[in-house]
Amino acid sequence: MTNLRTTLAVCFASLTLLVCPITAQPLSPGLEGGPPGPGGPAFLDNVFPPGLIMRHQSDIGLTDEQRAAITKQMEEAQKELVTLQWEVERESEKLGKLLEGARIDEAAALRQADQVMTAEQRLKKAHLTLLIRVKNDLTPAQQQKLRDLRPERRRGRPH
Repeated sequence: MTNLRTTLAVCFASLTLLVCPITAQPLSPGLEGGPPGPGGPAFLDNVFPPGLIMRHQSDIGLTDEQRAAITKQMEEAQKELVTLQWEVERESEKLGKLLEGARIDEAAALRQADQVMTAEQRLKKAHLTLLIRVKNDLTPAQQQKLRDLRPERRRGRPH
């Protein structure tokens, strides 16, 4: 049980790593179960973060089979997410070094920025893949219940 909790804690930590080093803005503060923040993309309203599902597993009638499938999805994604986060950080570090000087080689910096953004795109795609797979493990009734249980949405956005 401790091993599962540790694995899930590490997975949730990695889910919060959707950070764009160039803008220092996360893809969405809502990935752990709360509503996406004002800067988060609206499409995330249509998926369900594992943290939200875990908090309401009894409320939505999550079966043992669903719990096992979601846990497996999270464990598999976590391996990829850690590797991708290392890549994002490595490429961001290179860009940071190019930007340190008093004069910047614009072409080199922009080439490296492309490398950072490509790595970030792969990371975000891996996160979205997990969210899609988790949603696909839920029944339509469970999805509706999760929508109803979600914290209040951002202002001006429909529920």
